[in-house]
Amino acid sequence: MQFRHQVIDDSPPCGRLGICQPTDLTGNGRPDVIVGGMGANKLPILGMSGFPLIGRLFKRLETSIFWYENPGWERHALSKSHNLFVFGNAMGDVTGNGSLDLFVGQGIGSHDIYWFEQPDSPRKTWTRHLVDSEFNKYHDLAFGDVDNDGQMELVGTSQRSEVIFYYDIPDDPRQSPWPEECRHIIAEDTHVEGLKIVDIDGDGRNELIAGTGIYRQSPATARQAGTSQIKADGGTMQLSNEWQREEITSGWDWTRLAVDDIDGDDELEVVVTEGDKPELGDGPARVGWFDPPEWEPHILRDDLYNPHSVETADFNGNGRPDLYVAEMGIDEHDDEARHFIFQNRGDGEFEETVIEQGVPTHEAKAVDMNDDGTVDIVGKSYEPNVHVDVWYNETT
Repeated sequence: MQFRHQVIDDSPPCGRLGICQPTDLTGNGRPDVIVGGMGANKLPILGMSGFPLIGRLFKRLETSIFWYENPGWERHALSKSHNLFVFGNAMGDVTGNGSLDLFVGQGIGSHDIYWFEQPDSPRKTWTRHLVDSEFNKYHDLAFGDVDNDGQMELVGTSQRSEVIFYYDIPDDPRQSPWPEECRHIIAEDTHVEGLKIVDIDGDGRNELIAGTGIYRQSPATARQAGTSQIKADGGTMQLSNEWQREEITSGWDWTRLAVDDIDGDDELEVVVTEGDKPELGDGPARVGWFDPPEWEPHILRDDLYNPHSVETADFNGNGRPDLYVAEMGIDEHDDEARHFIFQNRGDGEFEETVIEQGVPTHEAKAVDMNDDGTVDIVGKSYEPNVHVDVWYNETT
């Protein structure tokens, strides 16, 4: 397999990047790229931490959310607000006008979830609205019909508050914050990463995959249960539905997820990586896929370093979903960061190919960037050496 690497931006205006969201904002049929982050941990000129007053000043001068126009990669500021400290993100049509808006949740130590309203021209400044400030640290957000009521919801995980939640969109989504009755708890006392809204078992109803757990509403209580009260971060929550959890596997930490029919049996399998190991855990990270209904594990590698990107797509044109996994590096491991494509040979067999090494990436996405019918890759590094990149698929 052959991919051509292009650097979109070798000096983005934010020093620690969390968001990579490809979406066609201009309507020309090519995905633009929204990028944003939490601001530099280290001063880029000095290359070291310290100087706290200067560091805080530098953060206030950074641009938190911006986007690149495809083609040409002209950079636009999505918001003029600085030091938003954003990480978790999702796209969704909040107002029902047909344009996708952007949800973002703040990182560790911060509490806000915002949605940015797309203007009539995406090159203008997007209007910021507050959803809520109830929880602490939002690594993942998703937008979909999680409670199967025919309406879209905002779903999220809060690692510091150890809660999985969702919000109904209010009649007036521009009110700030959204009303308390829009907020619902799915699970508490749980620290998970990775989030997918999908009909995983083919029963016609969506489930929520959060970490390595599958969450379903109990049939007898879905949308019919009364409300009870629980406490979270000092506030009172409404627990409006009972949810059951099915475990895919145990002992996997800091997970990233993908879902696809990996082995061609017309059932969906779940692909899992340990995206922040060993940086935030013991030992190297694994990548594997799990086959229902018993969730039989198939481990592809167990020696990875922070494989924070995982996607499924047909990269080689043989009609089967391949797996893309990439390492995020960090500091001295940047030069060792690898990008893998596990080519799907059928019947659950894969052939491993390293398509890049020495260019770390984080939250990379598989998407056709140049409208040539092949699946490319777009991503950005995390820190401290930040850059935004595209890998064009030139496989014949």
